[in-house]
Amino acid sequence: VALLGKVVYHNKLGTQGERIARVRAIAKSIAQQLGSTELARQADQAAMLAKTDLVTDMVGEFPELQGIAGRHYAVVAGEDADVALAIDQAYQPRFAADAIAASKLGKVLAIAERADTLAGGFAAGLKPTGNKDPFALRRNALGLARTIIESGFDLDLGALLAAANAGLAGKNVQADVAELTDFIIDRLKGYYADRGVPATHFNAVAELKPASLYDFDRRLAAIGTFAALPEAEALAAANK
Repeated sequence: VALLGKVVYHNKLGTQGERIARVRAIAKSIAQQLGSTELARQADQAAMLAKTDLVTDMVGEFPELQGIAGRHYAVVAGEDADVALAIDQAYQPRFAADAIAASKLGKVLAIAERADTLAGGFAAGLKPTGNKDPFALRRNALGLARTIIESGFDLDLGALLAAANAGLAGKNVQADVAELTDFIIDRLKGYYADRGVPATHFNAVAELKPASLYDFDRRLAAIGTFAALPEAEALAAANK
């Protein structure tokens, strides 16, 4: 953990040690929103240890073992089994078709890490342009959104991003929360299109800007149910 304070994360965002401090605060905030003191304690511990494998020779030689190595090291060190598992699961989804973290603690850590990555990336001026996305912010945004939606966590997205932004106060850089929220919502267009949700349904919900992505998902489902009714077309035409 101490060695992470010597590893530069980004010149505008400080060291990995400073990043870990931000992620710990976000993870505890999420756990508290979910109403669990014990989950908050575990989230703090998992976030503190989540990147320690980055300074090992194992991950230095085999970067693809990030998280996997960390889980094994945590088990050997006698950490709680849930904490060790979360260190690995925080990297999920690793790619588009990958599953989200399976455990509740893993989900909390995955959301916290992505929230910090997104806020930090936007604050440091690393927003994607065209095909360039050096910080993988598009993938992180979709991973964050998928984890919240598929977990059924009714979290206030604006509050989550504001908490991530608050951790950057000492760096004299800030992300635009409204811009970041729009960026995350935009990533969901393809996600729902792949599930057969019409663009008109998506746009109708997006226009309302629901505070919670889980609420966003439930509204989409409700519109889908309504649209299947025989009265739907006439009602929509009458309202127009």
